[in-house]
Amino acid sequence: MLLYADIPSRRIAQVLADVLTLAWIVGWIVVGRLVHELISALAVPGEKMDEAGRSLSERLLEAAGRVDDLPLVSDGFSTPFEGAARAADRLSAAGESQVEAVGTIALGFAVAVVVVPVVMWLLVYVPLRWRFIRTATSTRRFLEAGTGADLVALRAMSTRPLHELAKISNDPVRAWRDGDAAVVAELAALELNAAGLSTKRLRG
Repeated sequence: MLLYADIPSRRIAQVLADVLTLAWIVGWIVVGRLVHELISALAVPGEKMDEAGRSLSERLLEAAGRVDDLPLVSDGFSTPFEGAARAADRLSAAGESQVEAVGTIALGFAVAVVVVPVVMWLLVYVPLRWRFIRTATSTRRFLEAGTGADLVALRAMSTRPLHELAKISNDPVRAWRDGDAAVVAELAALELNAAGLSTKRLRG
């Protein structure tokens, strides 16, 4: 598989594009983490509410137990403490729910911030890179199979725009059939250049 072009300027552009794509992805991941941290900070009140509710519930239940242990106090005297402890538990549960909700929202926003720009760019960039890789690799295989310039020139006539072919010959098909070496070489060079390959590959 041929990942980069033979032509130096095009190869440099491809490497730079790959590096920038990687930087783009990493950059949005960093932004996503920052968004997650910023939104997660909204969960602090819920965490404190949860902590306060748990602590208050424990103290109230502890007080209720101590009241029950008093010899001269009736059993029902601890009921208000137990009721208050249940209310504290509800406060704790509300705080925990808030923390979970904020966590879910933070994760959703962070994922969206990363996925949307990254996917939009990759939907454009990946097909372009894959098309180059596929074309360059198949062209190189033609040459390595020993087909030489003839098949590459034939491919140029089927893939390159007519105005490019017209610059080489008024009738490139006839020239190719007649084995016009100059026209065949120019057609092959045209296809190789489009595929990002050096014409040196024609000479092995």
